[in-house]
Amino acid sequence: MISWVYIAIVAYFLTALNSVVDKYLLGRSIPHPVVYAFYVGVFSIFTIILTPFGFMWPGWIQFSAALFVGIVFLLALISFFAALKADEASRMVSIVGGITPIFILILSTVIFGDSLRGNEYYALALLVLGTVVISARRNRTCSIFQLNKHECARSTELAILAALFFALFFISARFVFDNQEFISGFIWTRIGSFLAALLLLLLPSNRKLIFNTTKKVGAKMGGLFIANKALAGFAFLMLNYAIAIGNVTLVNALEGVKYLFLLLLVFIISKFRPAILQEETTFLILLQKGIAITLIFLGILLLSGLSLVDLWSTLLSLNPYQNAV
Repeated sequence: MISWVYIAIVAYFLTALNSVVDKYLLGRSIPHPVVYAFYVGVFSIFTIILTPFGFMWPGWIQFSAALFVGIVFLLALISFFAALKADEASRMVSIVGGITPIFILILSTVIFGDSLRGNEYYALALLVLGTVVISARRNRTCSIFQLNKHECARSTELAILAALFFALFFISARFVFDNQEFISGFIWTRIGSFLAALLLLLLPSNRKLIFNTTKKVGAKMGGLFIANKALAGFAFLMLNYAIAIGNVTLVNALEGVKYLFLLLLVFIISKFRPAILQEETTFLILLQKGIAITLIFLGILLLSGLSLVDLWSTLLSLNPYQNAV
């Protein structure tokens, strides 16, 4: 019997592992972010296996909305993979994770007229502070307020752009899911990603890049890519299942453990398998990243309407087999 809390934690671990494998593949067999995003988009079509569980024609307006969601998601992926290729995984994933909620709050306020509550102002401050801390470098400043520094400005700009597209994706997906059943809406948004990926082939430069890369990717790396995308899909389903049988607020609040898992994975691999992945792992760098991740974690907690004490008290009060499978 497994508690939904453990399901959520395992899902976040798999998400962190997925980012590490993405970084590895981008540095080797599939080096161009556009090509990598194209493959991810194309593989989205396999969500049609969910059609027996609920799928219907939503009408042209909802179909157009799903296509828009797919295009925005693909743009987010291209930006994110470009940032991930250009810089350390622990930094880029954390920057995107820290800034995306900020853009979501801003867009929700502008588009849906949602108003910020007291705790959300504090959450924004923590998220911004955590992002600034993790983007700062020793001997080469690269904070979000100093993007003119050539050495690392591009990766930070790409991470911020990815966060903006991810926020727009979540906001537009909200419109789709507010007007469709979840399974049907999810399938249509994935079909939108598939069609958006095919649009990349309209540019001759993209076609050449994609076809040339496809020829060079060996069976081993191709298999790793497919396994990694399957892992990402499985993690997504686990998270949604944890939300379905557990507490949605707590599941969202636990997202901060993803960044902790990512930092641990990067540290272990950099120390013992540097040929696979290498990042700065000095004590001061790890302390800096740990502080930044803690700030981002606390910001996410506040957005969930909880404090660290609330989270700890609630988790301790849970029956470990409550809503278990």
